[in-house]
Amino acid sequence: MMLPWQRTIELLSSLSYRSSNLNRYLEEIALGVSELIDSDWSVITLCQDDWERILASSIQLPDQKQQQLYDLHGTLAGSVVDGNCPLLVDDASCDRQHGEAPEGYRAYLGVPLRTPTGKVIGTICSFGKQAAQFHSQQVELAKLFAERAAIAIDNYELYQQQQQFNQLLQAEIEERKKIEQALRLSEARFRSLVEQAADAIFVIDHKCHIINVNQQACTSLGYNREELQRLCLPDVEKKLTREELLALHQQFTQGGAATLEGIHQRKDGTTFPVEVRVGLLDWGGEKVQLALARDITQRKQTEQITARLAEIGELATMIVHEVRNPLTTVLMGLNSLQQLDLTARFQTRLDLAMDEAERLQRLLNEILLYAKEQQLSREKLEVNAFLAQILNSLQDLPIACQRHLKFQSAPTTTFVWADPDKLKQVIINLVENACEAVTEGEMVQLRVQPEQDHILIAIHNGGAPIPPEILPRLTQPFYTSKPSGNGLGLAIVKRIVVAHGGELNVESNEMAGTTFTVKLLRYE
Repeated sequence: MMLPWQRTIELLSSLSYRSSNLNRYLEEIALGVSELIDSDWSVITLCQDDWERILASSIQLPDQKQQQLYDLHGTLAGSVVDGNCPLLVDDASCDRQHGEAPEGYRAYLGVPLRTPTGKVIGTICSFGKQAAQFHSQQVELAKLFAERAAIAIDNYELYQQQQQFNQLLQAEIEERKKIEQALRLSEARFRSLVEQAADAIFVIDHKCHIINVNQQACTSLGYNREELQRLCLPDVEKKLTREELLALHQQFTQGGAATLEGIHQRKDGTTFPVEVRVGLLDWGGEKVQLALARDITQRKQTEQITARLAEIGELATMIVHEVRNPLTTVLMGLNSLQQLDLTARFQTRLDLAMDEAERLQRLLNEILLYAKEQQLSREKLEVNAFLAQILNSLQDLPIACQRHLKFQSAPTTTFVWADPDKLKQVIINLVENACEAVTEGEMVQLRVQPEQDHILIAIHNGGAPIPPEILPRLTQPFYTSKPSGNGLGLAIVKRIVVAHGGELNVESNEMAGTTFTVKLLRYE
């Protein structure tokens, strides 16, 4: 017979944080709660402005019932929301002080859904057709699933923003679902799921002894299962002392769960950072900790790189400011010398000094622009009209006046959410580069191509192709193939596009010429 903790871990393991299908996710929670506390019906509701709506149910409901709004006033769910705490009613047909139960149901257990900030956004409600008493373990199980449901609802907007990654993840998600459904059939299949988990799983008793682990824990630490089961948690966790770990266990005894960061030590003595989600479970009458540890080495390295880049940006900004002041004085002196009647020899040297000083000033300005974090003032832009207006301005530029600029607009009005000044800077830079790549009289084409979720703005020229070995380096700072270039133009363009959540791509070959493509999200 499967123990309650085993079935609890199985159900928790089957819930996928990576799935953006909120309704299905909540339905699994509702089914899990009904199974674990042995109720006839469980629902998850969203509560707003004294109204509630059913988000998920453990039994099939007509569509209109799930879409309908229900008044919270005078209901058991309303009492849960108002009290901000669990509510247990043995027989709602006799005890009506907390509100009415649905017709045909008597026993009631309700738990509020709280976001990480403490806000109550809904409930998990379980109903029994017969009068019954719910015990504390059932309440704790419902609270554990309520926490998962609240986090899922609160983060739904984040999942929506990640839809662009759904195609890449869908195959993996579907495969995991098939595996998870198969693993629910028996305890052996449950063990297989735990062993295949990407996170290290530890079961720890009140004395900090490691009772059980999964295979990922063994792999990440370099021990076999028997060796780990002879260790205590302080042998593995090096950031917290034994006293702190024992105190943490006592804290969990009072209810709740937590996410914390630690340092795990492998068998060979090396260490790595982890993020651990810890909760308390009843295992055969004993309170044990269930800890899910995730290696966050890559995340920490990324944070360090980001911090280092920020420091470099600040240093570059400081150096630019320090150099610009004396350079301005030099330019003023050179401008004054231009008022003198110099010989041709000295006039040539003065002109050369002026050109180099002005080039240095432009370089400093672009370094400052590149190092500075891109601050966007976004607004809704209709792409066709926006580009047509820019193209009119570009016709007057010296580099473009002898080239034929052709604009191919999208067949329908198309919008993006962008900073008009920054996006204009991107288009002008790319068009100028395209004009420089062709001779007078040749064509540079600008076209807009709408896709389902994105807009592609392509700038094409038929000039000499860019060598394949150079293509990956084009957007690197200070890399340039132009004699008078400084290598920051395309680097700045890429930073602006990335700040908009877009992509900058380039293709170049002998037959098709060169095309730079700016990919931006559509805005409806």
